[in-house]
Amino acid sequence: MQEIKITLSQAIKIYKTKKSFICFNTENNKLTDYVLTDDLPRFKNKYDSFRVISCIKSNINTITI
Repeated sequence: MQEIKITLSQAIKIYKTKKSFICFNTENNKLTDYVLTDDLPRFKNKYDSFRVISCIKSNINTITI
């Protein structure tokens, strides 16, 4: 998995969410647009990538401000 840079506020939102998936777009290894959702079929075609939140929570270790 490639390293994606996120802001502190994005990291907090991802870490505190009760949703199951994150659908997102990246540009130059930075998170540009995302949605936290339980309804993956609704959003997966609108974004470049998606991941399971439980896997991401354990990997939030690179935070840039």
